[in-house]
Amino acid sequence: MKKRLLLFFVLGALLLTGCVSGDRMMRNSPFSGRGFYRDGVNLWPLYYQEGDKHSILFPLIDIDDRGFAVRPFYHKDGRNHGILWPLCAYNTLKDEGWFGPFLRFSKTGYGLLPLFIKDDEFLWVFPASWYSGKYESYALLPLFYKNKEVLWIGNFFKKNDMFLIFPIYGQGNDWFYFLNFINASDSQEKSYWLIPLAHYKSNSQGTEFLSPLVSFGYQPGHLNWLNIGLLLYHYSNRKHHVFYPFADIDIGENYKELWLWPLFIYGENRYHDVPFYLFDYINNKYRRRINIFKPLLFSYDYSKDFQTSEMKILPFGSLWYAETGPENFDHRLLGGAVYLNMKDDDSRRFSLLYKFFSYHRYGKDVKWEFFPFIKIMETPRGDSWSFCWHLLEKHDGGGHILFIPWGKK
Repeated sequence: MKKRLLLFFVLGALLLTGCVSGDRMMRNSPFSGRGFYRDGVNLWPLYYQEGDKHSILFPLIDIDDRGFAVRPFYHKDGRNHGILWPLCAYNTLKDEGWFGPFLRFSKTGYGLLPLFIKDDEFLWVFPASWYSGKYESYALLPLFYKNKEVLWIGNFFKKNDMFLIFPIYGQGNDWFYFLNFINASDSQEKSYWLIPLAHYKSNSQGTEFLSPLVSFGYQPGHLNWLNIGLLLYHYSNRKHHVFYPFADIDIGENYKELWLWPLFIYGENRYHDVPFYLFDYINNKYRRRINIFKPLLFSYDYSKDFQTSEMKILPFGSLWYAETGPENFDHRLLGGAVYLNMKDDDSRRFSLLYKFFSYHRYGKDVKWEFFPFIKIMETPRGDSWSFCWHLLEKHDGGGHILFIPWGKK
């Protein structure tokens, strides 16, 4: 396989040397990424100098410690040389390069593209015949290939114990197929496919059978899962489902669940966050929830652990929204036109039509606001008031009229 890729590898390696001239051009220019060089000369593109790096009439001429370039005639970068690139390039260290269609990729490897390539163990002659390793393998691609282990002629393939007439027939040590039937069995596992109708697998861990009508998974001692039809019955992990997911009757030792989507859902000791049902009722050890035409008509959700409740009337609580808890409540009427909030005993907030009128008390601080006309603040540190959104303000010790200070400070 490596020999078949040799040609593409050689061509790719040689063509990559074309980056050498471009690398030189950018390295000897202000675009090298090193930033501005304060002790150099930057008259780019006429002339650029930074240490031993010089560029003249960018990108025609550049000089540095690795060589020089006079484009497009010649460039030298270390051991890489190029003449009228991409017509000719050569690396003296690796002893590889090309001149037009003639290439050399090692001390013994050479060729004339696309007719001929040769090295010690490889010979390729157009249109696609090659010999490798003392002529142990040979081919005429894409029709024929042969070596000591493999024989390939068209859609016929043979390798040791494997035999294929693709895609009709194939066999190996532990597998066999004919059209859509596949058998892959050994002493540890048996597996059969009748694509796409059925699949059967059995080993020491259990048995599995898949088909559109009946499917099951079985481990020694118990049944893992069972499906009858696509929707009729489903069993998994000791849970039974009927007509899932459109309708479901799921009854276990410690729970009950009934639903008929999208009409209703009822559950005990279980909780499902469903996006839409005409009616649903959930009652378990963590939560009690009732929804009528969720989320458009009525929703009530109570958490038993945290003793908090939430109620919404009309779409997303646009008519009435209420949230209560051990130390707070939050009520909104007509989408927040009337708003009442209490976080704890020291905090209360009330507003009408957003901030047209609002009252907010936090501890001993009280704020009254008739937006945008009057705002009054009462605090133990002092009182303040403003008129017409801060145009006239008065604080303890001073104030301003139209932002012109007055009073004492």
